[in-house]
Amino acid sequence: MAEIPENKHLPTSENGLNGLHDEPETEIVRQPDFVPSQLGHRWVSIAALVEQIESAFVEEYGHGSPDLLEADTSSKRLKLVLQTANYVFAVESVQLSPDEKANIISRAYSSLFGYGPLDELFADERVTTISLEGIDNVSVRYGHGELVSLGHVFDGTEQYDRIVMRLVTDAGAEIRPEQPYMEVGLTVGERSICVNLVTPPITIQATADIRVHPAALPTWESLLESGYITEQGLQLVKAIAVSPHGILIIGEPESGKTTLLNLLMNELPDPAQTISVERAGETRLPAGMQRLVAQWPMGDKPAITFGEQIMNALEKQPVSLLLDEVRADEPQTIAPLLSMANPPRQIWSFRGAIFAKRLQNALGMLARRAEPGGGEALIRPLYERLPFVIAVNRVGGQMRLWSIGEWQFKHTPDYPTYVPLMKVEEGYLRFTGEQPLRELTLPPAFWATS
Repeated sequence: MAEIPENKHLPTSENGLNGLHDEPETEIVRQPDFVPSQLGHRWVSIAALVEQIESAFVEEYGHGSPDLLEADTSSKRLKLVLQTANYVFAVESVQLSPDEKANIISRAYSSLFGYGPLDELFADERVTTISLEGIDNVSVRYGHGELVSLGHVFDGTEQYDRIVMRLVTDAGAEIRPEQPYMEVGLTVGERSICVNLVTPPITIQATADIRVHPAALPTWESLLESGYITEQGLQLVKAIAVSPHGILIIGEPESGKTTLLNLLMNELPDPAQTISVERAGETRLPAGMQRLVAQWPMGDKPAITFGEQIMNALEKQPVSLLLDEVRADEPQTIAPLLSMANPPRQIWSFRGAIFAKRLQNALGMLARRAEPGGGEALIRPLYERLPFVIAVNRVGGQMRLWSIGEWQFKHTPDYPTYVPLMKVEEGYLRFTGEQPLRELTLPPAFWATS
């Protein structure tokens, strides 16, 4: 039986999740599987056995039991669950095969200490996204394909709510009525998980989009083999990474922005003097790099916003500052980055459209709103501090590096022109014939091949 990721939070006998559902709803659950019992030749459902094991375990160990406090590893906790399960099996006198017994114990352990039916999905390396829209609407994305419905994977509303609550709690946050939108991060096994949660009153019930990152980062070599990038594109990206110039990584949600940011981190010349400011802590930092993550309030602990963490990072005077991810709906968080003298080198991950005109409109609006009353003052600094743009896209179930470009002030000193240096044409990342104005360390013959 596979070992379930550690989790220090047990369920209680009460739901304790008021607010995850706005109103009662008709509950659709999985059809039960039954096993025979020797007592009266009756049948007992597997779900009922799992529930009995959980209830018996909580009754015995859920209130500060010394045995549970001493069970500080998965194997020790599993031993306690096994003892409880054997007791329930004996009381019910059920006839179980070894596989059925292992399945029941695994489900009980997962529900008590893990994330229930989500554990199997977290363990599946093919899964990159899990969408929860209630117990009767769970979908997953395998690789970079479309979402696939799994139907009913939860045993009921109580289990669904408990697992959603546990994900948030393990991420160091708590669900509150005044914050119906949340983005939190945690680690399950060796995989980084990001949970985007929406709760009532915005929705009838809690819904979540969960990004599941691979246990190991892809390599540049694997991305070359997959067609994500070309040799010339990789050479240009690495030259931009080691330069002193800022970078904007642009793409729609789940297009691979964080993956590319992870790889670029390892190319930076000064990781020990770089700080990464993040919303959910999804990146894999190279040795020596610092991380500051936005924090949600929990108990008496106050929140620390993304913008506040940017200010905390600037106080440390880093050489480079990475932001994952900047959003157009929080413009004032980035105002100091555009208005300060002698800013650090900046690398932003920015959620938005990859097409030049729409991107320029979004960035212009962001700069105007960053400093109310400042008019156009921050527009030029934004483009000067983020001159290189790398766009990523998901096409036909595959991730692609879509284009590499530079903002160039060709026609007016106030508004730049987006100049693509390489872009996908006819399914292939190609040179456009344009060259950058800013200096990059590349061999003399590099642009000759364009």
